[in-house]
Amino acid sequence: MFDLKWSLLKQVAAVALLCFLGGAAISVHQAAEETLKANRTVGDVVGRFLEMRLLSREPQPVFRQSVDLQIDLQRRFLQMDAYLDQLMGPGQCMQLNEPGKDATSRCLGFHVQAGEAPAWFSAFYQRAVGSRMTYERPVTRQGVVGTVVVSSNPSAVAARAWSEISRMLGLSAATIGALGILVYFVVERALRPTRDVVSGLNRLAAGDLKCRLPPFRLAELQRISNVFNDLANTLEVATSERADLARRLVEAREQERRHLARVLHDELAQSLSAMSATAASIKVTASTDCPSLVPEAQALTETAGRIMKALRSTVQELRVQEIDDIGLLTSLEGLIADHNIRGSGKTQFLLEAHGDVNALPLAVTSHIFHIVQEGLTNAAKHAQAAIVRAVVRIDLASRSGAGLVEATVEDDGAGLAREIRGEAGFGLGLIGIRERTLALGGEMSVVPRPEKGLILSVRIPVTSTTGPAP
Repeated sequence: MFDLKWSLLKQVAAVALLCFLGGAAISVHQAAEETLKANRTVGDVVGRFLEMRLLSREPQPVFRQSVDLQIDLQRRFLQMDAYLDQLMGPGQCMQLNEPGKDATSRCLGFHVQAGEAPAWFSAFYQRAVGSRMTYERPVTRQGVVGTVVVSSNPSAVAARAWSEISRMLGLSAATIGALGILVYFVVERALRPTRDVVSGLNRLAAGDLKCRLPPFRLAELQRISNVFNDLANTLEVATSERADLARRLVEAREQERRHLARVLHDELAQSLSAMSATAASIKVTASTDCPSLVPEAQALTETAGRIMKALRSTVQELRVQEIDDIGLLTSLEGLIADHNIRGSGKTQFLLEAHGDVNALPLAVTSHIFHIVQEGLTNAAKHAQAAIVRAVVRIDLASRSGAGLVEATVEDDGAGLAREIRGEAGFGLGLIGIRERTLALGGEMSVVPRPEKGLILSVRIPVTSTTGPAP
């Protein structure tokens, strides 16, 4: 997750860097302009000085005038050495060009070591500004008699520009550092309430629907707090109503199952018993009066016996009568034994119990039994596992007064493979388990095992030994 404080700091640093680059470009441009201005000033002063000296000469014959001008111009320029030392700046060069003669130059050096610019900056400066900043000024007396050329050493100009940029760089670095620290702490203080928002979102995502955000000073954060709290209220009410509806549906289904079991046991079972007794009586009578009816009477007796056996199994699935009498642990052990018999050795079913299983509230006991039963049935039908383990863990001694029941069915089978999920009836058992878990205010999870297989886990809160948690 990207931190907003660091994002703002990066943006501030980027803006400061752009400002520095802009300032550096301005400094380079100003250094070039100042250099050109200084060269122009020196060139104009020297040009005017030479022209004045030529005008102050006494008149000469015309045939000697052009030769004497050239000799006098060079001599006058050489006589300016002391004046040029005061007029010129470090790194400036002045050159006098006369037609038909070698150029005469005068340069003023500079201390490169004192303020030398880096090589990369000197190369950049020379490429950006030009290798030399030159100014040409003609010297005239009855026409152009020479040209004064003033230039600057690129290294000297680059050194002056680099000195200015270095000072600017230090100031920019100090400004960016101070501004960064200020922005960090200001933003840290301003965004401190967002920690409560993130914490509240995490708690809400984890299922804590009673979480509420406190009021904030900032209007934007207060708006977020209001929306969050309204959403949490809506979710809490909806979840409570859903859990209440699921509880009523499960209770109605359990009552219907008990009613069906009672009807089947009390009425259909008695009718089958009477039919079986009648068939036995017919068999006895037919053996003396009509022996040909004995096989039909025997078949009728066997049919009634098979129906009675199937009816007894159906009644046991609809309502496990012995849970209230023999307790949950013994009922689960019988369930495991029954699955081991049905598995015929291909799948081994195991049971682990931790805590006082029989101390569970009566309202929870039957649900736990049916949850384990559905989990074992799913594993037996779809997992193709070698070992299926059922674990029931009871903790009724927590400091808050609320206990916890955890029922887990774990197998080493095919897991949630696509072909297993596509089998008919695979999701019906999980739907039933989820309904029971929701009705009891618990939570269900189905996750793959790290090695192979599937883990079905149900966690249900209980407040005491008398009923489920509200």
